[in-house]
Amino acid sequence: QCRQCGLCFTDTQLGKKNQDSHLDMHFRQNRKVSENLSRGHSCSWFVGLDDWIQDVSDDAKGKGLADPSGTRHPKFAAAAESAKHDADLRAQYVIVPQGDEAQTVSCPICKESLKSEFLEDDEDWVWKNATKKDDK
Repeated sequence: QCRQCGLCFTDTQLGKKNQDSHLDMHFRQNRKVSENLSRGHSCSWFVGLDDWIQDVSDDAKGKGLADPSGTRHPKFAAAAESAKHDADLRAQYVIVPQGDEAQTVSCPICKESLKSEFLEDDEDWVWKNATKKDDK
């Protein structure tokens, strides 16, 4: 069991290896904190999902949280995949038909209200997070 955070490990050879990797992670974190103390420490109030996933993945590379094969821990892979899926959905849009820019329109399929936004890059009014299916 880790004395710093209480994480438990098995008494097998693999468990001992994972515990050593985990203790190394604590050592790196403590060293980073002590190095930052001399420079002054400033932390942001909000860390974005991508930054959080990347930071955890950096700590997990080759350490107790990653598989020995170098693949990501399933939780991190699922979170990254979910974040990518959400970003892809947000990137989808439908160009608003001429004259409908100021109207409040609801989706004919799910009945969610759609808000028109102006895309500077395309210079078009669009409905964000929307898809067009069978001319609907």
